[in-house]
Formats: sequence, C-alpha cells, structure tokens
Amino acid sequence: MKIGSRIALFYTIITVGAITAVVLVFYFFTSRYINHLYDSYLIEKAYLTAQKHWEKDEVDEYSYREIQQKYNELLPQAREILLNIDSVPLAVNDSLNKYLDGNQQARLFKDLPVSFAYGKLRGAALHYPDNEGDFIVLVMANNNYGYDIQKHILLLAVFLLLISCGLIYGIGRIYSNRILRPLQHILKELKRIRGNNLNVRMRTFGNKDELDELIRTLNEMLDRIDTAFQAEKSFISNASHELNNPLTAIQGECEISLLKERSATEYIDSLQRISTESKRITQLIKHLLFLSRQDKDILQNDREEIDLVTFLNDLCLQYPQVIFSTDQAEGTVCITANRHLLHSALKNIIDNARKYSKKQVDVSLKIHENVPVIGVKDYGIGIPKDEIRHIFHSFYRASNTREYAGQGIGLSLSMKILSVYGAKIAIESEVNAYTLVTITFSGKRKGSSSI
Repeated sequence: MKIGSRIALFYTIITVGAITAVVLVFYFFTSRYINHLYDSYLIEKAYLTAQKHWEKDEVDEYSYREIQQKYNELLPQAREILLNIDSVPLAVNDSLNKYLDGNQQARLFKDLPVSFAYGKLRGAALHYPDNEGDFIVLVMANNNYGYDIQKHILLLAVFLLLISCGLIYGIGRIYSNRILRPLQHILKELKRIRGNNLNVRMRTFGNKDELDELIRTLNEMLDRIDTAFQAEKSFISNASHELNNPLTAIQGECEISLLKERSATEYIDSLQRISTESKRITQLIKHLLFLSRQDKDILQNDREEIDLVTFLNDLCLQYPQVIFSTDQAEGTVCITANRHLLHSALKNIIDNARKYSKKQVDVSLKIHENVPVIGVKDYGIGIPKDEIRHIFHSFYRASNTREYAGQGIGLSLSMKILSVYGAKIAIESEVNAYTLVTITFSGKRKGSSSI
C-alpha cells in the first residue's frame, strides 16, 4: 500500500472512530432520555388511574371529568393492574415480586413512584393509600414511539458513518496526495539523474518545511557525489596517463635496443633508463594502493607517541632551505600516530613547498586554542585562488606548475594520512607571493595531544 493510501486510511480510521464514539454517546443519552420521558408519562398515567378509581366521591364533577379526559388521552394502550394490599397480601406479594425487585418495593412503600422494565414493556408502580383502602397501581405499556425514534436515530447514525467513511477517505486521499506531491517530484527528479547529468539539482517549494529541508539535503548529497564522481573520473584518467607514460617509455626503449646490435655500454644505459621508469611505476602503484586503502586499515598501523618539536626539527635539518621555529620546549607537544606515515605526510608537504619556493621555507609549530598547529610557508609561485579547492585531488596540478616535474599525488597522500588521524589542512596562497599550509591537529593538549 502506498504512503498516500496509508495516510488516508489512518486518517479515516481515527476520524471515524472519534465520530463513532460521539454517536454512541449521543445514542446512549438520547435513549435514556426517551425512556425517562416515557417513564414520566407512565407515572402520570398511574396517578390518573388511581384518581379515576378512588377520587370520584372526593372531588366535584368538573374536576373528575377533567381527570377522566386526561386518563383517556394519556397512553390509552397502557395495561393496568390494581392491587388491594388489605385484601389478599400473599397474592399482592406474588404480583409485586413478578415485576419489582426488593429495592424497588422498598421505594414503593416509602410512597415513591417506581419505574421498571418487564420484558419489552416499560412500567410504573404507585402506592396509593386512600380512605377506601391501601392500593398499589401498576401501569405498563410498550414504548413503540420511543423505540421507533431510537431505531431511526441508529439507522441515521449508521448511514452518516458510512457516508463519512467515504467522504473522509476521499478528502484524506486528496490531502495526502497534496502533501506528498513534493515527494513525488523528488522521486521523479531522482529517477532522471544519471551518471552523465549529476549536475541536475532539485528545486525547493518554498514552504520551509521538512520536505524542503530534505530537498536541500539531497542537493548537498548530489554535490558531494558529483564532486567525488568527477574526482574519480579525473583520478582514473590521470592514473592511466601516468602509468602509460613509463610503460610507453620502457616499451620504446626495448624496441630501440632490439633494432640492432648494441655495445655493452649502450645496453647498460638502456637498462638504466628502463630501471628508472620501472621504479617510477612501482612508486606510483604504491601510492595508488595506499590511496585505495580504507581509513580503518590505515588506523591499524602501529602508533606511538611522537614529540613534534624533535620530530619536525629532525625533518627540517635534512634541508638547508627549510627553517624550523617554535616557542615550545621538547617533550611539551606530543601526538600519537604512526611515525612512518606522519613522516611521509609532512615530508610531502615540505618537499612540495621546497619545489616551488624561490627563497627559504618556514616551518613553524605553535599551540592555538590548546591544540598543536603546524605551518609550512614558502615564497614561490603560489596557487591560483580558484584552484586551491582542487589542490589535494589525486594527480591534480595547478595551471602554473607545468614546467615543474611531478605527478600531483604527494599532497593527496598527505591529506589522506592526516585526515584519517583527524587533522585538518587549510591553504592560503597568493600567486607569485607565497603559499601557507596550516595543519591543525584534533584533541586538547594536556601535556600531550593525540591524533
């Protein structure tokens, strides 16, 4: 069952259930009122019956004729039973026990009129002491008129409930379809999106509700998927290109060497060129395999506590061009990471800065908001601002780096390693001026920090 039908059915069940409860309460109290009203007529009939039989000699002729007229007009179909308590007490008790229970009889002899039910009949009992004797009047009748009213009310209620079911379900379907129209739009748009049109985005309805929020979230997800898809296509294309170049060079070198007899020196030179290209392929494949590893696989590498002050100082001493500065003492800034991976990540960033810097490279370590922050700043060609967001993509190289050797994979490796450990990398750059790479480690510093 579709969501629209489920909503309409649920709405119908709840609404009809509430209406049914109201109708049942109305029917119950209406039936009680009809019975009580009829009981009052029966009690009045019982009084008129008593007055008709025992008040003739005690009232004037006009009053008696009025009693007689009311008696004839009120419930003429009523059945009457007159009991003289003084005559045969046993027979009277049998008759009373037939129609009344103990509580009703007790009320009767306290001179209170009593209403009772006998089968389909409703009745009224009256204790009427008189100068002629002590009497009990029983009046019973079938409340056909009241039963007809109750029957018609019940039939009308059932009819209205059936009409209400259909009407409420129809309204519920219309309303649910109206509510779900944005979802139908979303489904239609999502079915239209393919790998060749991931740039398609869905429009919001301007209602500022959950469905608009869902559309915005889906659009953001499509942005991420599109970015990842384009990066994957670029990665595959660039990887194929980078692998193809050394393979072509090796194949060409072999074909040239086999064209004719060569001297030992020429064969050695050829083999050295083949060896260089083979090492290039091997290194590239290692990088690609590392980039394909899952984050949890990287985290499984052995980790140890590393003093960043000593670690960076040793790393920077390998390059005369790199100047390291910090205001922290040794042993005060420590992180937990795999030493080899951390060395590779930071070395790639420093090597990248050295390659493009015309002057020295400044590496700094400081504490900002209680977390370690490493800065690597070079004074070289810089990065165009519109290309900074792509700089960590695999095989991506800025447009102003064509004359520099490289594969465009080192920074992506550094980003992979550092991001797995929770570090964040930010780049600030100005063309032909400088580039500043800032690495901020996660976790509060308490004598040491961990990533």
